[in-house]
Amino acid sequence: MGNQDRIFNSAWQEYKAAIARVVKSYEAIPALQEELQQDIAFAVWRSLPNFNQKSSLKTYILSIAHNRAISHVAKYAREGVSLSSEDIVLAGDNSPVRDFETGQKHSRLLSGLQKLPIGQRQILGLALEGLSYDEIAEALGITVNNVGVRLNRAKSALKEVVEKQ
Repeated sequence: MGNQDRIFNSAWQEYKAAIARVVKSYEAIPALQEELQQDIAFAVWRSLPNFNQKSSLKTYILSIAHNRAISHVAKYAREGVSLSSEDIVLAGDNSPVRDFETGQKHSRLLSGLQKLPIGQRQILGLALEGLSYDEIAEALGITVNNVGVRLNRAKSALKEVVEKQ
């Protein structure tokens, strides 16, 4: 196994849960989630040699994930694939022990997130992954002040969408 493969495997193991959340925030259909996850994995593997360490590896990988997700959504929007809330599958086990109320809140939040415009999904997704305003600004190529404004607008929009459900 080459050095690039070891770096990729290590990074993928560390950030695969975050990438899965990114995928679910952009794509509701399970089969297309798998396709998007594979597309992101390939893009990360291909771009790791270009990582210049100007940002954290997490920021770099999540930027790639969000950019691929945006391309994915645009592709299927052009092709006319429609998403419905019935197609949403929650992560985690489906045991009877699972807390129903938490599951319902998660489902409403995920469904609401998927209804937002891509720009709002992107900034909320990065914030939900714990990136700082500086890291989000770097990932999106905007100012830190703009991150604050966009994030507040996205949170308000999400709250409004979720309350209407």
